Amino acid sequence: MKIAILGGGSWGTALAVHLARKGHNISIWEFFTEQAQEMQEKRVCKLLPEVKLSENIFVSDQMGEVLPKCELVLMVVPSDKVEKTLGFAVEHLDGQDIVICSKGFANNLQLLSDVVKKKLQKNNKSGNIFCLYGPTHAEEVGKGMFSGIVLAGETEEGQKKMQQLFATDNFKVDITDDLVGLQVAAALKNIVAVFVGVLDGMKLGDNAKAYIMTKGLAEIKQVGLAWGAQEETFSGLAGMGDLIVTCSSEHSRNRHVGVEVGKGKKLDEVISEMNMVAEGVTTLKEAIGLKEKFGLKLPLITFLHEILFNGQNPEEMLKKI
Repeated sequence: MKIAILGGGSWGTALAVHLARKGHNISIWEFFTEQAQEMQEKRVCKLLPEVKLSENIFVSDQMGEVLPKCELVLMVVPSDKVEKTLGFAVEHLDGQDIVICSKGFANNLQLLSDVVKKKLQKNNKSGNIFCLYGPTHAEEVGKGMFSGIVLAGETEEGQKKMQQLFATDNFKVDITDDLVGLQVAAALKNIVAVFVGVLDGMKLGDNAKAYIMTKGLAEIKQVGLAWGAQEETFSGLAGMGDLIVTCSSEHSRNRHVGVEVGKGKKLDEVISEMNMVAEGVTTLKEAIGLKEKFGLKLPLITFLHEILFNGQNPEEMLKKI
């Protein structure tokens, strides 16, 4: 199959390498011209330096070179860039299914699947929409290490088709029809990971981290159920599984942001020093609106917002959760 991937960051590259191993022809669209040229010429992504790009992977900053004749599209740009990216891509689309791999919300607390669906309908384009989320760090998937993930789609036939496309002995794929739950869990676990990182940076101990992870999962579930998600999603790979990985791994960009803030750095300083996007920070700016949207208290989201954007003391905020 010819597969187009929109987004040449670490996760887009890891998925490209994974699918290329299965024999698919992959074309990656990368926004930054210099990075696209470097990936194409040197066969490596600077964000995944230990992973080599095989010859059946093509990289370009031109959508007109990536999307035509593709049979499937993976959306792997930062969540706040999904709508704009699709706006540029839609003229090249012709009924392909779209798999959303970006984690977060669109503007005004919209689910990414709803934004993609509206954009396709507005441009008279068809295509089924799927979501692919779970505890899968790009660094490990790129190396072919054992991983498990969850794919959501609206029909059982579509779910099984995509499961077969992505699954290998080392890359397990669970399937579900809970598009809402998967997206809520994927977006909000990044926020919890930032909070856990703050505690790590302040050396507040394992007990505090366990407390925040547990309370965080409860808030994620609370929001998900209010949005219409299925309860079992939050105890599975996309809920508890992804939360564990993102809160505990050295690969986690969101945890890293929190660690540096916990050490005393300003948020803007931490972000400016990173060469990758920490979705949790972007998502938190939107997620604070979930309190009003669903009439929920959400103390963890509220007090992390106070820590990051209003300079409140994390230990004092922790006492209030």
